[in-house]
Amino acid sequence: AVLRRAVECAIAAPNRRLTEPWRFVRLGPDTVSKLAELKRNIDGDEGSFQQWTKIPGWCVVTYKRYEGDNWAQREDFKSVCCAVENFMLSMWSEGIGSKWTDGPIQRTPEFAEICGIDTDEEKVAGVIWYGFASGGLGDAIPKTRKKGVNEILEYMP
Repeated sequence: AVLRRAVECAIAAPNRRLTEPWRFVRLGPDTVSKLAELKRNIDGDEGSFQQWTKIPGWCVVTYKRYEGDNWAQREDFKSVCCAVENFMLSMWSEGIGSKWTDGPIQRTPEFAEICGIDTDEEKVAGVIWYGFASGGLGDAIPKTRKKGVNEILEYMP
């Protein structure tokens, strides 16, 4: 139910010419195990491949691929960014933390195959990891920003 509400919020994001370029793929434990094995095969025993299996929620986000139309591709990616933000804010409103991640493993053909992504039709925007803080919400440390509004907002006459 929480994931469905997050996706409902995500697809309310503004998007160029109502292209609705996004797709959300929830990964179950079997798929995550295959991805952890892929990471181990690529990175070796060094790294965080075992930690991957401990992440409670995985949702891959993709968007439509355009051949030769960089402007449309860019516009759709911006729409996907808005959708991901909506998704993450929805999760946070229900007390669930999330992280949008993108890395070299996610750009491999093997990753796409494991996740059922046709790379002729779609590009991977990233993976949203989500779940409750291990110590509960009381232990969650809010992120602080380096700059305040006064440092980044300017007014022109």
